[in-house]
Amino acid sequence: RTGSASKSAAAMLGLEKEDRPEGFLDAKAFPHFRVLLQAAEGYARHSGCRFRKGSFSELPADGDEVPEGSRLASKLHAAPTVQEFMEKVRGQTDQALATELNEAFNILWSESMRCSMVARCQQLDLWPPYPPPEGIEATDVDCSKDTSSLFAMAQRLYNQEQQRNASSTRLLSTASFLADFAFEAGLPTPQFFLTRDPVTEKFETLAEDYEQNLASPPTPRRRTWWLPWNMIWDAGEWLLDVFSRVWRPLRDNMCSLRTKKLQ
Repeated sequence: RTGSASKSAAAMLGLEKEDRPEGFLDAKAFPHFRVLLQAAEGYARHSGCRFRKGSFSELPADGDEVPEGSRLASKLHAAPTVQEFMEKVRGQTDQALATELNEAFNILWSESMRCSMVARCQQLDLWPPYPPPEGIEATDVDCSKDTSSLFAMAQRLYNQEQQRNASSTRLLSTASFLADFAFEAGLPTPQFFLTRDPVTEKFETLAEDYEQNLASPPTPRRRTWWLPWNMIWDAGEWLLDVFSRVWRPLRDNMCSLRTKKLQ
């Protein structure tokens, strides 16, 4: 995942506090695509931050009157820049663009892993876990720090969710827009996008064990006192005890009488 190491996990997920202008696309996060993203801001507002190459086909001529601020106007404004960057991406000659596209896919990949773990926590009623694990502060959002405890991982995922903001949404929307752009340009999806990271694998293993324990709690120790032969044995012991209590005084009396007679 080339280039992903240059950003922290918090930055990739949009958790770092940065002063960014409001908008649907975060042009600062991908500086080599800044021109494209700024030109396509209006189009992204109308498309829900999705990109489709077909949206820019059969556009009217420049001389035609188009309502300002309309979806068509946003397409006409972005079309020349879209065409320029489409050719650059298709050529795969600009390494900086390739690196940032890979970074966009990495952000979406990380988000898909996070969403799968969040959904699992909600399914297991661990959102958040109660009682909360000890020693985990509200600012602790790195669930890869301790992968030995499902509850610790769930708590850190919950902390991360609480810190997400509009910046997180813009970053993810921009990454999705660029991934669409790469797909429409004919670039293949990175291989890592089709895999799961070790943290998610470990989380899922812990979740499966926890769910199995919920569905099949440990079998209690079987009591054997009700078995017929045990009942007979216990009854025999009880009768013997009763007989001993009755017989002991009789035996003592008989021994006393015998002793007196001999005297």
